[in-house]
Amino acid sequence: MFSYRSLLVAAIFNLFAFGSAYSEDVTRLGGELTSPSDPAIALELPAPNVRPELVQYHLDGHGDFHGSFEFTFEAGKRLLGPEFNHVSCGGCHVRNGRGAVEFPRRGTGTPMLIKVSLRGLNEDGSPKDIPGIGEQLRDRTASGKRQFNIKLKWQKVRGKYPDGTKYVLRRPSLSFDLPSKFRKKAVHSLRMTPPIIGMGLLEAVPGETIEAMSDPDDKDGDGISGKVNYVLNRESGQKEIGRFGFRASHPNLRQQTGAAFFFDMGLTNEIFSDSSESVLEISPFILDRSVFYLQAAGITPARNQTHPDIIAGKSLFAEIGCSDCHKMTLTTGDSEVTEVANQEFHPFTDLLLHDMGRELADKRAEFSASGREWRTTPLWGIGLTEVLASNKKKIGFLHDGRARTLEEAILWHGGEGDASRRRFKDLSKDDRRKLIEFLRSL
Repeated sequence: MFSYRSLLVAAIFNLFAFGSAYSEDVTRLGGELTSPSDPAIALELPAPNVRPELVQYHLDGHGDFHGSFEFTFEAGKRLLGPEFNHVSCGGCHVRNGRGAVEFPRRGTGTPMLIKVSLRGLNEDGSPKDIPGIGEQLRDRTASGKRQFNIKLKWQKVRGKYPDGTKYVLRRPSLSFDLPSKFRKKAVHSLRMTPPIIGMGLLEAVPGETIEAMSDPDDKDGDGISGKVNYVLNRESGQKEIGRFGFRASHPNLRQQTGAAFFFDMGLTNEIFSDSSESVLEISPFILDRSVFYLQAAGITPARNQTHPDIIAGKSLFAEIGCSDCHKMTLTTGDSEVTEVANQEFHPFTDLLLHDMGRELADKRAEFSASGREWRTTPLWGIGLTEVLASNKKKIGFLHDGRARTLEEAILWHGGEGDASRRRFKDLSKDDRRKLIEFLRSL
């Protein structure tokens, strides 16, 4: 028989063995792309390892991304629109961070989107565009007239922790106008503007790494069944692993960027254009330069990683299962973009789709993704949300911005995230604080 002493020694050994699995220092979130610059501007600047001969190219890409197209003309024709959501990429991604959660009546643009489609999917798995509208509501027009009469309100959802602490969440209540012939046939998905951090590193993770993390049938029985969204590469015509967007609906940064130029600003390019257009409003050179800007921008380091509360919060993050989907460490493979090749980095994502439950679901499927499934959101940089925000009162988390705080974001996790949510709620108030402090350190 084991003595009490031997059992105690074994328990202590197991505790330290478990802790050592999460003792890796994640301070350098972006590997060699981790920037020593002021966090307020680091995400916009070239990463420290950008090749000297490409620094100016990257800075010019910054101009493409953050510059306004509101008064840009070519051969007497205004490039923007005629229907759009905003006048620049940076108008929504302020400082490369997340956009405000609102549909403002005034100003030059709208930082939120409403994805729309007809019910069902096309043969290639893509959503069915609404004729005359497309895949999202572009509520602004060149004439200044607003479209679709979009209104966003909030409903309160009250709850209580086992220790008696009360909380109040909010659920979006969205309304908008569509032509009557489409109202009963259309589905929609409300989206906020996400931060754009370390996009080149995420793009360079080998496909086999992502597939190895997937477990669509939950064969290991852990309740986590992440799966790959196989999506259409519009240039090759082939299905590839989706990596970008809330439902991992684009396979690479070039397509993601081309989609943003076209759908958000009405700017045609090599990948997305109207059939009636004969001239590309975004040249291949500008598109490629914008992509490199996103691939090789700096990444802020994690902060205070030796503080006892941060260390404790990191352990709790792992103990309650958050790291089962928000993978702390990934490694890139070979890449034509040498800055991101063969890097170990800490994005806190597995880039997979997960069923997040009924409360976060909508009815708009995309390729392999159902209306209940969302790509695991990277958490790096999440502690800088207020630093980067242009309007701190309009901060939001999750795909639709409903969560006003990180705590609220955790409390909305359902489906595959429900077990972690329950464990979070069962923590003491002080342990919940430590876990949140760890997230705020990223």
